[in-house]
Amino acid sequence: MNHQLKEVKTFMQLKNATSTSLLLLRITLGITMAIHGVAKFSDLKGTTEFFASLGLPSFMPVIIALIEVVGGIFMIIGLLVPLVALGFIAILGSAIFMLKSGSGFVGGFELEVLLIVMSIVCGYSHFNKKIIQFIPPA
Repeated sequence: MNHQLKEVKTFMQLKNATSTSLLLLRITLGITMAIHGVAKFSDLKGTTEFFASLGLPSFMPVIIALIEVVGGIFMIIGLLVPLVALGFIAILGSAIFMLKSGSGFVGGFELEVLLIVMSIVCGYSHFNKKIIQFIPPA
């Protein structure tokens, strides 16, 4: 009987460690994306000119910055995590293909790949869960 209690305790510790790890990952992703969105809003004119030079419409920087800021906040608090993760993946994937694919991985699109993987992990860990869930399910 004592052996079974040790197994249950070990399982609970692992479950708590997994939940804490996912929470840290999600908060880090949310903060990173929100900061990128705030940076776009901080120089909206320059960002709009840059996006226009890529052939994108002038409303795109606002849409992308909103997804990054609002999505970042939602990611931090655990609201609509799978949906927000999809938005992040779309933005980051587009950035790789439109801007950074020729730069190579190191010093090029490595950050975007890491953020995409983080988005996949966060989205998957909250898939089929409550609409808002601060502590991720383990």
